[in-house]
Amino acid sequence: MTEWPAGSGKGRYPVQALQEKVYSHLKDRIVNCEMLPGAVISEEILAGEFGTSRTPIREALLRLQKENLVVIFPRQGTFVSQISLKDIHEIYQIRLFMEPKVARIACRSMDPQVLEGFRRRFSGGGMNSSAPLEWFRHDRELHGYIIECAGNRHLKMIYGSVIDQNQRMRILAGRLPLRISDTNEEHASIVDALLSKDEDRVEKAMQAHILASRDAVLRIDGFVYE
Repeated sequence: MTEWPAGSGKGRYPVQALQEKVYSHLKDRIVNCEMLPGAVISEEILAGEFGTSRTPIREALLRLQKENLVVIFPRQGTFVSQISLKDIHEIYQIRLFMEPKVARIACRSMDPQVLEGFRRRFSGGGMNSSAPLEWFRHDRELHGYIIECAGNRHLKMIYGSVIDQNQRMRILAGRLPLRISDTNEEHASIVDALLSKDEDRVEKAMQAHILASRDAVLRIDGFVYE
């Protein structure tokens, strides 16, 4: 049973806040692959788990459908959206258009101390044995910091949507042998390039990382359909 804030008894918790809580919890589970692609979603079970009526569950699912994270089939059921080859190619096409150029711009204004902190995390194999969700949190923080340093709030919003879709793919690919350790090396190379402020080097390092990530995702077995 999900724990709500103290004093938020039934009928007293603001409706909008309750809907937002349900939405956030469900989205986290889907994006972090706690609910796998194709999984059946039961409004009744979720209502019991969250201790609420079906209305906040239904509202959350409608929002997630708009974000292409769930699919709703009338009279058939609701499911976590699956991942297609088209999804993979489109998401990585966006990342290849966006991130190498953004990193090139961002490196001009990045804090060397912050970058050194990222370098310590990803160098030397220390992160190879981290719990998967902890590792992906650090991974997302690095990419998010690069986007943040570009100073474009609209770009930040677009990137947030893209990376939510991409995270499911990357978490599933992270199960592949050596993918985590390979990604750590790629991240260390990106950080070294950012520290050098060599824009061409930065762009190439980010591009190589995204291509390697895409190739790993294309090897996922069992969760991708044509």
